Amino acid sequence: MNFTSDIQHVNIVYKYAHGQYIKHMKNNFSLHPVQLQQALIPVCKMVIKFGLQSNEFQKNIQRAYLKAAEELLMESDIAITNQALAVKTGMDRRTVSEYRGNNYKTDSQPMNKMDLIIAELQRHRTQKNSSEISEQQLVEKVDGIYAKHIRAKAVIRELLANQIISKLSDGLFRINTHLNQQLDMQRQLADEVDITTKRLFQTFYKKMFTQQSPTADLNQQTVCSSKIPHSKHPLINQLIQEKLIVFQREMHALIQQHEARVPENTYANVGFSQFQFDSFD
Repeated sequence: MNFTSDIQHVNIVYKYAHGQYIKHMKNNFSLHPVQLQQALIPVCKMVIKFGLQSNEFQKNIQRAYLKAAEELLMESDIAITNQALAVKTGMDRRTVSEYRGNNYKTDSQPMNKMDLIIAELQRHRTQKNSSEISEQQLVEKVDGIYAKHIRAKAVIRELLANQIISKLSDGLFRINTHLNQQLDMQRQLADEVDITTKRLFQTFYKKMFTQQSPTADLNQQTVCSSKIPHSKHPLINQLIQEKLIVFQREMHALIQQHEARVPENTYANVGFSQFQFDSFD
């Protein structure tokens, strides 16, 4: 037996198979960037509504990429190094080192100019002991933060659309008194979105990639129809909601039956999330 020729033959076969595999993967995943963009549009809409701008979003994506890569390396029993993370994510090794050196901490200084505008409006209301602000004062504050790179009228239009201010008359605006409650509610909703979205994708991931896991049999199912006229959607949504509320109560009672007498957060959470959707909206 000629081990050298056998090894060479194996190498040739491997290279050919690997090349065909890569070609197959490229062909099959050629549409995925577009699909990914479509999937990210609702996420981006929500992120924008919560006031996170593109530079902050990109930094958060990079941090999430690195944390995900760390978990994948751990699952594969591969040492977590800057080089391994750079290979896994495609990020520059210096960028990886910078994030890990800061322990993935976010910047201490706010970078979102809209946040700075809102903070300035809150400060104005406190200092002046008045919720009213003239258009001239508002323009000065906007120009001071945006350095006239964006027209003040466009920023004011955005503030009006988000009900942060309202127009009283020509040249005069009111800083809405419920601004703090609105921001608190948005923060609470953002936390709920964060937790629910994370759980949803964890279930998808476990079903697709961890078949041997004890949690690989987690249920995920979508039931929908494209044969229901739009005029009947409100009725269907109401009927589904009524059924889900009943089911929710049953599941709550079932989960309580199996709880141990221990403090909250003693164990990892287990349960279900439910949501309705209507693609017509």
